[in-house]
Parts: sequence; structure tokens; C-alpha cells
Amino acid sequence: MQKEVLPTTRQSYRQAAQVLGRAFADEPVSVAVLKKFTLEGRIRALTNDFSDEILLCLQKGYPLHISEAGKVNAAAVIYPPGAYPLPGASQWLLLLKSFIKNGFYDIRDWIHWLDEVEKIHPKKPHYYLEYIGVEPLLQGKSFGSAIMQHLIGKADEMCVGCYLENANPNNLAFYKRFAFKVIAEKEILGIPAWFMWRDPDCS
Repeated sequence: MQKEVLPTTRQSYRQAAQVLGRAFADEPVSVAVLKKFTLEGRIRALTNDFSDEILLCLQKGYPLHISEAGKVNAAAVIYPPGAYPLPGASQWLLLLKSFIKNGFYDIRDWIHWLDEVEKIHPKKPHYYLEYIGVEPLLQGKSFGSAIMQHLIGKADEMCVGCYLENANPNNLAFYKRFAFKVIAEKEILGIPAWFMWRDPDCS
């Protein structure tokens, strides 16, 4: 049965944030930035951060989710052409909220990560897939693929590319299935990162 991809709203954003928090709890950048947190602490902190990220994306971008029986199973934070980069004040407000909500932890690694990836971010019009995550127990059941198909369909309609950053080597094959190609590689915080671009199919 085809999975329905829906716009995330103020009614669903918190559930979407919880899914992303669990999905990213063991992701290399999350572990490096939140290195003094336990697994449970990382999930709480990430859920707080993703809640604020999605609320901002509701204003500027195109957040998506898939739900079944009223429960969100997958979510993504996406910005359409022209919506990214975010204003500097918005970026700093996200960092400040993270600092306040999650306790006074060292956010310098997170700032360094953001600074380094911003240097590579493409200038030409594109959809930016900032985050995508699936409830851990449901990974491998086509939830992520459904969101990816929706995204690239939108990009192809507009004849623009798609772009993402990835620090999990296990995800490279997944993105390549959707015609993403590695355009740059860089080690940040001691973590290999791959910067990936997909050309549109304008036919």
C-alpha cells in the first residue's frame, strides 16, 4: 500500500520531532556534539532541537511526515528553492534555544559543524533536505523512500536539483538509489561527511 506523505503542521510537529530525535540519537554528528549526554539525554535534547527546527521550517520551508493510525512514523525537514540559507538571527535563535532547553553544554562543536557545511552549500536553486528520519523500529519499510520520492518529484516538477549532507556511511547507498551523487567529502569534528547533489529530471 502506498504511503501518504503529508505536510507537517502545528498539530503534528511534536510527534515528527520525537521521531527525528530517536532516529538521530546514534547519528555520528549527534553523538559528537552531545558527547556528554546519555542515549536518553540525546533523544530528549534532539527532540527539543527538532521541535524548534520544524517550527521554523513551518514558516520558511516544507516539512513533511508520514503517519499511520494517527502516529507519525517518518519525518523530514526540507527547504524549497530560495528558502535557505536561513537568516543569521534565526540560526542563532535555534542555537540559543538548544543551549537553554538542554542545559548549558558546549555548543562550539555544533557551531563548527554548521560553519563548515555552510562553506560547501550550493548557491544554485535547489531543494535542501536538511533532515530525514524514520522511527528506528520501522526503518527499512519504505517510509524514507516514500518521502524521497515525494521530494524528487517536487524538484523535477520545478526542474531544480536536490542537495543534502550525510555523515552516516550506511546511508550513502540509500541516497544513491535516488540518483544523488557525492560532490564533495570533508572530515568535520573527526567525522567523514559526504555532500550530495541530485540533478533534476526535467523530461
